[in-house]
Amino acid sequence: MVHRAGIVGTGFGADVHAPILLAHPCYELVALSSIRTDRAQIISDKLNILYAFDDWKRMINEANLDLVVIAANPTLHMEITLYAINSGVNVLCEKPPALNYYQVSEMQNVASKQNRIVAMNFEWRYLPERQAIKKLLDNNEIGELFHVDWSEAWPLWPNIKDEPFSWQWELDKGGGMLGAVGSHMIDALYHWFGPFSENIQGFTKNHVNMRKHELGFKPTDGDDSFFISGEFKHGGTFNLQFIAASIARKPRIEIFGSKGTLILEGRELRIATHKNKDYSLVDLEESIDSSSFPSNIRGYVHSQWMLYNDLSATLYGQVKGNLPNLNDAAIVQDIMDQIRKLN
Repeated sequence: MVHRAGIVGTGFGADVHAPILLAHPCYELVALSSIRTDRAQIISDKLNILYAFDDWKRMINEANLDLVVIAANPTLHMEITLYAINSGVNVLCEKPPALNYYQVSEMQNVASKQNRIVAMNFEWRYLPERQAIKKLLDNNEIGELFHVDWSEAWPLWPNIKDEPFSWQWELDKGGGMLGAVGSHMIDALYHWFGPFSENIQGFTKNHVNMRKHELGFKPTDGDDSFFISGEFKHGGTFNLQFIAASIARKPRIEIFGSKGTLILEGRELRIATHKNKDYSLVDLEESIDSSSFPSNIRGYVHSQWMLYNDLSATLYGQVKGNLPNLNDAAIVQDIMDQIRKLN
């Protein structure tokens, strides 16, 4: 048996989720929904998807779905999730989880009462290098954690400076890089090291205060950089930073422990220990062949495919520890809320 799936959203949903679901043997993508008139029909015709809707409620009611993938504006995440699970449909929800912690709590409560599965699309957990880090930490290869230093500097400038106005740069609609990228980083730390302490500090920065709009220029408050520091309940400290302007600079994670150090630079993971002080490469699992997918989404294919594997198994009643759920979403949303309040 395969899971009948529908997607809400014709941006990332149509570009990334749709091609992967169409190729995945555990799913049958049967429906696509968009709030933009005719958009869903045009894409459905192009991808040979059976049903197209301009109303996501109709899609959930009429398409006989096992799973709805929510890739819509974050202002709709809670509403669509609650409607789906009250209709007996399981959910995979894009990040950021919602607009605030209260909304995630509502999603948790209703999902529990209705006994439905709601997974969060923190797909970067499944990158081979991050899975390798998880395995090394679980095997206590670097001992007691002292500190994590994580720096992401992406080559987005000047492109983001010239991007037109959209919800992605509106804070009250869930926009900003803290939600887009920071949510993944916070989730990774929680997945690797467990709960955070209450001692969290940080702030966000918006370098572009006005964006092009159909009526001229409009103020924008979605952050393009952020900085977070804190502690874990079980020991160890961390520092995260994301900036939107870099030239030829790879992301870098350093994890310092009592027995050794891990360094991830780009996709290259190295380890050094007190017994072997020379850094050596860590073998990573082989990525799925993505050559048959559009070039612009190949970086997503392995991690998204592996998440869909675990989600399928979970829908069949098998427990998969890597699959991000609403409990993980609540942790991430709480940290983001704290940083925004401090801001």
